[in-house]
Amino acid sequence: MLTHKDGTIEAQFRYDGTTCNNQGRPLTFLYSVKLGPRDEGYPIREQSCAPAERDTGHTQMCEYIQNSQQLMTAVEREKPLQGEPLAAVLSWHRTPCAAGCYCDASSRQYKWGLVLETVLYALAQQEAGHKSDQL
Repeated sequence: MLTHKDGTIEAQFRYDGTTCNNQGRPLTFLYSVKLGPRDEGYPIREQSCAPAERDTGHTQMCEYIQNSQQLMTAVEREKPLQGEPLAAVLSWHRTPCAAGCYCDASSRQYKWGLVLETVLYALAQQEAGHKSDQL
């Protein structure tokens, strides 16, 4: 995570998984999240998700093979909770989905939830560390 002087935060997350079919080929997606400052409740200002630069595994997903443009447009456009405070992830109900691929919206939402929960946890740990330094 990178904290800027104005209090905004950038976080990056790398997801390494496999396709569900096609012999479980490896794939890598990169997530980026930009948050507003703490005093505004860490609002989620920007989100992005895309295959890593040299990833080819995503081209082996079933939905990609059937309609690559539709799948990749969905991955690019989905920005769950954008505009909401980061803590909203704690009450966001999504269907548990352990699929490694990105073919279903529920699978993509589940992964976004993991990303946002991880960022929230890291910020909580960072804040807890600062408080313990002051004791």
